[in-house]
Amino acid sequence: MDRPNRPIPTWLLILAVAGLSLLVFACGDGAADGTPQGEAPDDHHATQVGGLPTIALPSFWDWGSADRLETLIGSADVVFRGNVVALKNQRPVLSQPGGAESGAAAPRWGDIPVSQFEVRVESVVAGILTPGTAVSLEQLGGVETRADGTQVRIMLSRDEPVEVGDTYLFFGSFQEDGSMVAPPFGRMKVQADGSLAAEDAWAHLGALAQLSRLHVGDAEREISAASRE
Repeated sequence: MDRPNRPIPTWLLILAVAGLSLLVFACGDGAADGTPQGEAPDDHHATQVGGLPTIALPSFWDWGSADRLETLIGSADVVFRGNVVALKNQRPVLSQPGGAESGAAAPRWGDIPVSQFEVRVESVVAGILTPGTAVSLEQLGGVETRADGTQVRIMLSRDEPVEVGDTYLFFGSFQEDGSMVAPPFGRMKVQADGSLAAEDAWAHLGALAQLSRLHVGDAEREISAASRE
């Protein structure tokens, strides 16, 4: 069955090298610590995530927008708290628009999947969404079945898979089809005690370090106030 082509999100630029290497950018102005932006010399590695052999693809992230809370808010269409209800589907990522209209096929980059999650909106901090509704969140990566029947997880380095059942504070951007994406530094997990936690790779960034010191309710009020300035 043919799948409809979907444009790559505006905050993503992906370059396939040797089949499965990726170059990923998210809106921002640069690194705050003087190091090359997103540099990760040993990103390409195999490990275990969720009990599955995992391939982390090399990725370079333009994370300068997360250095300050105001710029992180400005890089997102909406900031909201949401619970990840389910993994709905996986689809292949397409490299470019194509098909009958353009007269060109849309080749795929290897076997790189896109995971599609259902997220229930609990509260809206900035932007336009309706609490209580569900949105579709997409994340590059997922689980692939090899020819021998074994499974492997494919992910971008420093972009841990979204966990079903967990609640996050998302700094999200809409795609043309209405689904949503959020970079790994645009997601903070809401802990059982109400505190916020960023993934270890991004916890040092200014905006995330600031929010991690706050209860989620206080963080939402601070973000709401900053978004109106």
